[in-house]
Amino acid sequence: MDNTKKVEEARRKIIHEELTFLDVRQAARDGQKVFDRFLITSKLATKK
Repeated sequence: MDNTKKVEEARRKIIHEELTFLDVRQAARDGQKVFDRFLITSKLATKK
């Protein structure tokens, strides 16, 4: 039984590390918002 649990945990890690289509879409949308703000204000948003 212990061996089965380890295999399932490893499988979950692999799936967790993959990007889904929604993750990529959200990142593109966030990037577009930052780019639009840069065009309007001519200031690049940076984290402090």
